[in-house]
Amino acid sequence: MEVKIHRCEHADDLREIVLSHYHLQADDLERLKKNELSDPLTCTNMELCLSILKDIREKHEKILICGDYDCDGICATAILCKAFEACQIDYGFYIPKRIEEGYGLHVDVLEKALAKGYRNIITVDNGVRAVEAMKFIRENHMRLILSDHHTFEKEDIVCDCFIHPFLADDAFYNCCGAGMALQIARCLIPDDKDIVALAALATIADSMPVIRENRNIIRKGIEYLNEGCMPALHALKNKPQDTFNMKMMSYTIIPKINSMGRLSDHVNVNNAVRYLLLKDQNAILNVARQINKINELRKEMSSDMEKIANGELQHTSFEIIAHRDFHEGIVGLVASKMASAHHRPFLILSELENEYKGSMRSVEGFDLIRYFSSFDGFERFGGHAQAAGVTIKKENLSALKHYIETHEMIYEENKTIECEWASEQAFSIQTVMEYMKLAPFGNGFEEILFYIENIQIQKKISLSNGKYYKIISSSGIEYLFFNSSLIPLIHEGMNVIAKVSLNDFRGQYHICMTVEDVIEENIYVQ
Repeated sequence: MEVKIHRCEHADDLREIVLSHYHLQADDLERLKKNELSDPLTCTNMELCLSILKDIREKHEKILICGDYDCDGICATAILCKAFEACQIDYGFYIPKRIEEGYGLHVDVLEKALAKGYRNIITVDNGVRAVEAMKFIRENHMRLILSDHHTFEKEDIVCDCFIHPFLADDAFYNCCGAGMALQIARCLIPDDKDIVALAALATIADSMPVIRENRNIIRKGIEYLNEGCMPALHALKNKPQDTFNMKMMSYTIIPKINSMGRLSDHVNVNNAVRYLLLKDQNAILNVARQINKINELRKEMSSDMEKIANGELQHTSFEIIAHRDFHEGIVGLVASKMASAHHRPFLILSELENEYKGSMRSVEGFDLIRYFSSFDGFERFGGHAQAAGVTIKKENLSALKHYIETHEMIYEENKTIECEWASEQAFSIQTVMEYMKLAPFGNGFEEILFYIENIQIQKKISLSNGKYYKIISSSGIEYLFFNSSLIPLIHEGMNVIAKVSLNDFRGQYHICMTVEDVIEENIYVQ
């Protein structure tokens, strides 16, 4: 790993460091703090979409919302349900069962919808790959509003109206499925806070770039949540006093929503949408308890699967572990944890009757899609460089293992870690608070990694029986060591790479540095 450290002229001025790091002017800081949403009517084809919805309402026709079983798809479905309900558009919704039906819009669902009198379909967070479904809709003279955010082939799209971020102007280019559903809904119910909060949750869940409209959606959604909107999401907090922010939502709320889609053999994912639409507080609390139980089951199953996987390690450069007790909805979580823990790619497979279904997870520098580009033994294979879903017949598993044994695993060059040199004097309660106002941070607008050298230790405190450590420097700044491998490296005068935040303890703010690495050498300063 190469560490590249940039040193601006004012290493003791956090504001100047921030401006230099993000290549901003002073006026840009205020612009980044704003969270006003863009005009949804500027989305390409939005006028056509609204015209179709108006026609449906005036003719008293029905429209079926077809969603997806992850947090983005669930939230997107709930957003349109809220909008259609408010506008008195006769609607229904359906999300496929992950294990039994799989991803996307299926012809058999459309056949049932047609039999129930639905002649209008709108997709959210899916649809661009549903070629057979689009053909069925056209042949049966139904209408389709296709709303999605996944990559598509233009020649495959056959619909009455296509709403997609790639077609929209620059502001909406990186929106997720719920982000695009939000634009439709805002044209119908412009001042509704719930739909913005749901879109914010989905944008965080899908790890979308925190730029352009996504920044506004996340900031505004979190603001509304902390004002008290969406009681159903408040009921999923671990503690009633918890504040909504990106980290809390990522580790608390989103896994609970996703668990409803993962365990389709234990719960109907459509109930997740119904839950988000609830208004009665007693009903909300009752269902929230059930969702928490499902999430606890998901965690137990995941833990059991990890134990099995660790017991069957082959210590190869690319681990493949298949087991009939592996749950199809959780293999991706286990593959991710195993790859992270053992620093190599993993394929975790659930054994079915005639085939395996599973998920791959990679590590930094290794591209799964590129590596398997010449392997033709998968029934289904798709994803991106770091994660992919797989279906393979049992008789082809040995061919896959042989492919891995005979094909060199080529890693890209080690990632360069870029940091900003800063003195401890740069950090005060006021300057850190101003920096934190630039949140949300995430993909495309990451938190700054600060390089701080020669730390003088005033106090060393063991946390959780030595699992973690906190260092208080002579200037009063707290340094937290959550990575156990870094604890032996703690010493007087050490140099660290860390992210800054404020810790609020009983109304008192403390500057807190979460240490990412302790650096001794291989430093390049520019």
